[in-house]
Amino acid sequence: MYELKILLLLGVVLLTTFLVARFRMMPLIAIILATLIFGVLAGSEPPWIAKGFNIGFGQTLAMGGLALVAGAMVAALGAASGAAAWWQARLRERGVRRLALGMAFFAGLGGSTIGALSVLTPALSLAKAARTRLSLTMTATVHAAQGALLPSPLPIAALAILEGSWRAALIFGLPLFLVQLAVGWAYARRGPDDEAAQDEAPALPMRPAAIGLITAMVVLIALVIIHALGQIPSEPFGSGGIRERLIGAGRPMLLLLAGLLLSLAFMGRQAAQALSDTGPLVGAARSVAGVLLAVGAAGGFQMVLHFDGFSELVIERIAELPPMLGLVIPFLVALVSRALQGSALTAAITAAGIMQPLVGPMGLGSEEARALMALACAIGAMALPHFNDGGFWLASHQAGLRAPQGLLWITGGALLQALTALVLIITLSKWAI
Repeated sequence: MYELKILLLLGVVLLTTFLVARFRMMPLIAIILATLIFGVLAGSEPPWIAKGFNIGFGQTLAMGGLALVAGAMVAALGAASGAAAWWQARLRERGVRRLALGMAFFAGLGGSTIGALSVLTPALSLAKAARTRLSLTMTATVHAAQGALLPSPLPIAALAILEGSWRAALIFGLPLFLVQLAVGWAYARRGPDDEAAQDEAPALPMRPAAIGLITAMVVLIALVIIHALGQIPSEPFGSGGIRERLIGAGRPMLLLLAGLLLSLAFMGRQAAQALSDTGPLVGAARSVAGVLLAVGAAGGFQMVLHFDGFSELVIERIAELPPMLGLVIPFLVALVSRALQGSALTAAITAAGIMQPLVGPMGLGSEEARALMALACAIGAMALPHFNDGGFWLASHQAGLRAPQGLLWITGGALLQALTALVLIITLSKWAI
């Protein structure tokens, strides 16, 4: 039965691609139709499908919706105040690219892909040309960091479950990150390009606003990283109220307020007009309405798939593969879990939990082997983002790609990065275990 549901999921993915590409259907509507079709053909009833969809939709927007809006609003304030023009004039295109990719690295150390890409929106907005390739390169950087580097929540969660060596994870994670970075950047450079993006009436460069913009970007990324540090299971910075404060520092509402306050504080008299109902903030909110709804719908689709429960059967079958495959097994478990359920963190935790009782029988009981297994789980969990993942829709929106192009350049790029890292994981396991 589960084989049939895998084919059914593949079918609705193809259907969504067709609807968005051929009829230019709004992603929200296409995802809702795909969710309903999958649920009905999988044996569920529309009221229960709607219940699961509503839960996932609300939870996804609660976790990332305001962060997405925050990034768009800070970017809009940067354009309206002249801050973006000031940085563009001094950094030029090469400098903007370096700044954006540096921030993408640090953002990748934080929470979810949605959160990381959201706080990177202001940095992406500084580019006047080649935004598509820059966006793809930034997404590849985030994917590489989230799967291989600490304190990203994925390897941390897997390490905690598998009881691997944190020191070994840091040592192994760096080359795994670098090889994924090289592959991701090379793949992104082959992606589609866009024409120069020019405003109809560019604002005059304004130095104080430029300071506010860069301060807002740095603080937003710092809050995302602090949020990730608070989620470390071992609670190295303290438990109870301290841990809650660390986690709470990166909540979307605070990201929105921090970004706006820091940007507005350096805008002088322009701040009052920016806050009006005809100011740039309203336009920013409207510009992300479509992708915001698509992100929420992806969360709804994800929850319907979770409630169906067929992914657990598939994952258990993969875990029963011959032990001689070694670290390929946790990688495949995480990859399939991500493809079927949509959540990278859930996939990494699921894979680590399934593999935990198997490390001894597989001959991978040392702390170094457990660390490599944790990294295999985390990197596999980053491998297949697609329509049931809000991060896929946000990355596609930032790159200006429609669904079929997103599957090629975002899903394809993430898969290529992960497979390359798997080869290195196997090589490291033969040397270090």
